[in-house]
Amino acid sequence: MSEIRCVGESISVCLLTYNHVDVIESTLKSILEQSVADFEVIISDDCSSDGTWERILELAADDIRIRPIRTPHNMGMPGNANYAVGHSNRPYIALLHHDDLYRRDLLEKWIDVAQRHPEVGFVFNPYGKFESSFIYSEPMPGEYIEGEWLLKSFLFPRWGCVVRGTTMIRRSAWDQIGGMREQFGLLADIDMWMRLAIRGPVGYVPEPVITVRQQRPSYYPGSYSGEVWDWKRKRILYEIHASNRLKYLDIYSVIGRLHWWVFRLRLNLETAKWLTYAVVRKKKSMLATSDESATMYDLWPLRLYRHILRKTFAADDMV
Repeated sequence: MSEIRCVGESISVCLLTYNHVDVIESTLKSILEQSVADFEVIISDDCSSDGTWERILELAADDIRIRPIRTPHNMGMPGNANYAVGHSNRPYIALLHHDDLYRRDLLEKWIDVAQRHPEVGFVFNPYGKFESSFIYSEPMPGEYIEGEWLLKSFLFPRWGCVVRGTTMIRRSAWDQIGGMREQFGLLADIDMWMRLAIRGPVGYVPEPVITVRQQRPSYYPGSYSGEVWDWKRKRILYEIHASNRLKYLDIYSVIGRLHWWVFRLRLNLETAKWLTYAVVRKKKSMLATSDESATMYDLWPLRLYRHILRKTFAADDMV
């Protein structure tokens, strides 16, 4: 027990909250029941307006491990994450979200991998789905993953991300990369996983120690759920991929330059695919706002294609 207690003393749980009053108690309960002891729980509320903050204060009064803080203004997910971590001085950050459920041995599993592999910048895992047997999982080579392998196998080839926003991050690695880049909004965690993988190895727990609920209330912003089409979100994702490739690749070499142009071609084909989808499905609003997807990496055929579609179809009687 003393060893587990000592492990817990090195962990800051940074729980990010915003307008989730209906589920925050059950989420927090799954954190407080962790098998390790003496960890702290920094609950950083991003100016909730539905009673979440008031409920957090009530729960904090019953457990000395809970340290509630509130952002000075609504900062969004990455700003809230930076704010929460800024209030911690422990060597391991367990970055958690307000609507998930955490298996009792989550922190124990995470820190075991992190401590046995002091080179890893963060530790992640597969994810269960609430009230379902489905597991979000991809084949990994083991608990120690070379960052370059993760980049080339998953993070760079896919527009989606194998790592969700909940992981254990080594504080020294967080400080080395400067935390989350807030200009990337809700996708800033994807950018961070890429930068940490460029930095070095990654840890992995091959068990679904987190259950994803995503029980968002009806008044939650549509951008969080992805239910509202958002070209700006696509553009930000492209910029994340581009900036990290430019950091990773030696674009002054022939191979590096080739990889860069293959990426630009993929980016252009991805946008062209969604433009074509908008035409086929008669999504007038998608075409009308498609200029929001423009990036400095667009090639002239894509620019021409976008222009023609907007002029030809956006003004028509499409749905």
